[in-house]
Amino acid sequence: MQNDDSQHSVNAMTRRGFLATAAVAGTVPGVLSAALEDSENQGLRVPPGTTPSRVVKVAAREVIHDATMHRPLLREMIHRVVTTLARTRVERDAWHALLGSVEVVGLKFNRSAQSKLGTTGAMAETLIQSLVEAGLTPKQIVCIEGPPGIAKRNGTALPRPGFSQTETEFASGSDQLARVLDQVDAIINVPFLKTHNIAGLTCSLKNLSHALVKYPARFHANRCSPYISDIVGLPAIRDKLRLHLVDAIRVVYDGGPEASSGAILNLGVILASTDPVSVDAIGLEILNDARARAGLTPVAHGAEQVPYLRAAHESGLGIGARYAVNLVQPPL
Repeated sequence: MQNDDSQHSVNAMTRRGFLATAAVAGTVPGVLSAALEDSENQGLRVPPGTTPSRVVKVAAREVIHDATMHRPLLREMIHRVVTTLARTRVERDAWHALLGSVEVVGLKFNRSAQSKLGTTGAMAETLIQSLVEAGLTPKQIVCIEGPPGIAKRNGTALPRPGFSQTETEFASGSDQLARVLDQVDAIINVPFLKTHNIAGLTCSLKNLSHALVKYPARFHANRCSPYISDIVGLPAIRDKLRLHLVDAIRVVYDGGPEASSGAILNLGVILASTDPVSVDAIGLEILNDARARAGLTPVAHGAEQVPYLRAAHESGLGIGARYAVNLVQPPL
């Protein structure tokens, strides 16, 4: 399966449903015109005729109180983001559209600040429940960097430990890849949204690049660029990516990637997209808004000012130009 949202564009959808989704997005999905590119391009070019990418945002601040999750509401939020993204009302159909025919799905979480933020356990178990109801068995699910005890409690497969014996080369370097990549044939990427003291922010792309290689410290120069896009662009990773489901329920808006209590904002937001560059560009906007509330300067004024996002966009890994990203915000 290609990581391209356009393949799901009108599956099992009525004309009325299509127009309703378009109205939420603010524009009918189509292709970009040359006039739009000329008038709104802010440094990242998207060729005329390109189909805009889509990012779905669902927000319910009441899903989190202090660090306690409202699990029934979280379940509803997961339902809404995946069905909206896949343009269907049935959650099982949404997973089938997004995942295709797969044997083993990896849920890629983020270990950094996991205990402080306290949302991963609820997120993992809710996703496992949703996938099992869609027809997968627990043994077809692998939680990568999941919370302690998640496999034992839910009967999921343990991730394969260690790294490959040989290094894989990419344009800006080489490293040994995580052996779990040989275990799964699809990845649902479940990153946090945090600032990052080197890269600027960490969201979907960095959650993959610096976790699936053995020596991530090698790849932090030049604000992690172009390493992030080069690593994620490797076929062993890119070809397995199916969904980026951003856990922005609690956001680290300053001092990341670790989390301190004074820099965590309870937002109650989940983002979903098949485009990791677009979802990171929207994540940047969310972080900037959170920082503005706290009287802080923006991380950057656009994806073009974040080196790894610019490199990812220019390499064709996804769309970072904001005018070419449709943000869909369905109500709960």
